Amino acid sequence: MKIITVLTLLLLSMTAFCQSKQDTTWKARLNKVENLLMDIKNNNYDNEIINLKDKLDFQQKLNEQTINSISTQLDSATYNLTIFGILFAIAAIGLGLYVTYIERKIVRIGEENRILLTKNQQIKDDVEALNKLIQSDIYGLFLKIKREESVHTIERLVKVPKDISNVCDTLLSRELHEEDFAKLKQAYLNLPDKKEGDYGNYYLTVFFQHFLGQSLRDEILRVDIAEFIQLGISAAFENDIVKSTLDFTGALVDKGIQEFKSEINLFFKGLTNSKYKNYLPVYEVIFDTLKTRKNRFEMFSSIDSVTDNRMAKIEFGNMLANKYSLDNPTESEQLAFAELKELTIAQEKTEEEARQKAEEEKKKQEERQRQQEENRKKRQEQQRKLAEQRKISNDDKHA
Repeated sequence: MKIITVLTLLLLSMTAFCQSKQDTTWKARLNKVENLLMDIKNNNYDNEIINLKDKLDFQQKLNEQTINSISTQLDSATYNLTIFGILFAIAAIGLGLYVTYIERKIVRIGEENRILLTKNQQIKDDVEALNKLIQSDIYGLFLKIKREESVHTIERLVKVPKDISNVCDTLLSRELHEEDFAKLKQAYLNLPDKKEGDYGNYYLTVFFQHFLGQSLRDEILRVDIAEFIQLGISAAFENDIVKSTLDFTGALVDKGIQEFKSEINLFFKGLTNSKYKNYLPVYEVIFDTLKTRKNRFEMFSSIDSVTDNRMAKIEFGNMLANKYSLDNPTESEQLAFAELKELTIAQEKTEEEARQKAEEEKKKQEERQRQQEENRKKRQEQQRKLAEQRKISNDDKHA
């Protein structure tokens, strides 16, 4: 072990001494070489970096061009897709419109065919009905022809309203329907001057006979027909006055009695001054159509207690008295019965005065006739005497 230690120390000493004797410039040369190697290495790295940068720039430019190309292509594809979508949408809308048009046309054709079939069926039914009328009911056919003539006449009046002077009597003798009122009203309104001649009165006569209720409900015709009521009553036949009274009272019930107070007084004035003042069916129609006790007494109260209305009001009041005087009348109803009694007394007094006046007039007329007869006999006697005197005178001349 000691030997090994000694040898080791000896070797180290020798090594130390050997190194101190070597050339010391090798380190400088080595550093120079290392520097050269470093420079070469740095130059290579710079060149490599430059090359890499150039390659990177080239790659970036290439990528940008590729991306731009792809973007351009995508924009072009999007534009093309948009254009295609728009064109497709337009085509779809056009196709939809065309399909809708064809569908509606088909539906319309189907509807027209259905209507045509219905019309043909109706024509067939009409022809069969007409044939049946001809064979079994000639009077019914006559009524149908009259109805068609009436419709044609009314339609002509709309165009030529003054022609009413030629067809008024015909319309008055026909049965008109409710739908005829509108056209007759239009014809009446088409008159350039309703006061010219009797054209307006002709129309009002037709309205009074056939459509009095509707005319009173119509705000345009109401004033004119109200003014015509008295003349219409005086010109009506028995069946006409009953129908007109029914229409008149129906309008009162529909819209309220107080709404037509003026027309009520005109109607009762017309009755009082006409041949229908004692015509019982007229008052029965009024009484029955009013329906309720309240309406009947309200009607009586609406009639003014004046001479022009008195006779008709008494007739209507008598119906109230016969129906309700013994049926626990209210205080207002008792007042109505008291008024009726006063009107009756006044009317009896007026009739008695008129009767006395008529008797006096009759006596005066008989006295005048007697006096005229005596004067006539005196003149005849004088003429006879003069004739005898002339005869005697002539005889003397001849002698």
